[in-house]
Amino acid sequence: MSPAGPEPGPPEPGLDPYRVLEVHPEARPEVIEAAFGVLREMACADEHDGARQLVRITWARRVLLGP
Repeated sequence: MSPAGPEPGPPEPGLDPYRVLEVHPEARPEVIEAAFGVLREMACADEHDGARQLVRITWARRVLLGP
């Protein structure tokens, strides 16, 4: 258990972090970061569903790049 507590689960049941970020399971960290950046920009431009998208991609990035 980390000092901040346990890692939070997915924001929605059944989410696959690779599918959320649209990357291959063997993607290098720099590819994951690049995908996150592109999807973050798209989410910020989406006035209808952007907040939900940001939560999903932030969770996926944390899962894939965490310790």
